[in-house]
Amino acid sequence: MGEVSPVERVLRWEGCHNVRDLGGLETATGGRTRTGRVIRADNVRRLTTVGWEDARRHGVVRLVDLRFDSEATEQDGPPNGVDVVAVSLFGAYDPEIARAFDERVRAADDVAPVLAAGYVRTLEAGPDRVASAVAAVADADPSGAVVVHCFAGKDRTGIVSALLLSVAGVPDEAVADDYAASGPGVEMLSRPWFDEAGTEDELLFRRRMCEAPAAAMTEVLRWLRERGGVEGYLLEAGLSDAQIEALRRRLLL
Repeated sequence: MGEVSPVERVLRWEGCHNVRDLGGLETATGGRTRTGRVIRADNVRRLTTVGWEDARRHGVVRLVDLRFDSEATEQDGPPNGVDVVAVSLFGAYDPEIARAFDERVRAADDVAPVLAAGYVRTLEAGPDRVASAVAAVADADPSGAVVVHCFAGKDRTGIVSALLLSVAGVPDEAVADDYAASGPGVEMLSRPWFDEAGTEDELLFRRRMCEAPAAAMTEVLRWLRERGGVEGYLLEAGLSDAQIEALRRRLLL
């Protein structure tokens, strides 16, 4: 597939609000990532029949579902020809951890450091889960596209997408900008949740939870580079050299 502009990276798949192709981004060496290879998204299990037709036309053959097991309550599977690899990137749902995170968001003047700290904890505490999610992209049918998704397509999907783009050689600033591009879609997705907020303080909290500040991902990438880089992290987490190369073949023109 050909090169695309930043606007065209946004995919309008009916039923979802935050879908982007990871293609069309310039690498540090002057190359460009391929379109139709990896798509990041909010929960594609919300797609309508028309939305699934759009996804299939885009070549989707695999979903990498990063949600908690308790979130994946769909009774029906995706269309024939699309398989699912489920990896709960945050591990088992723990209400105490969720409550503590919410309190940090409520107390923060700037949500970026709170988000960054949460993402770093995910990388520190669950390298095996992170590696499994990235491996599911590397090992997919190379002739088709992979969708990486969670609920909103911002946090869990943002972590994995950042790793994939970094392996492809996309500069940190562009990776952080791609993460930040989720803001409008998450806001659209969250409007019903905003409308249910009973107080101004609660509305502020909910809006903060949906922010996607580039500074958060910039800090995560800095943390990774200080510890040997993204590739080193993934190899230590369990990926093989062959899988790293498979990612590059998938992602690069």
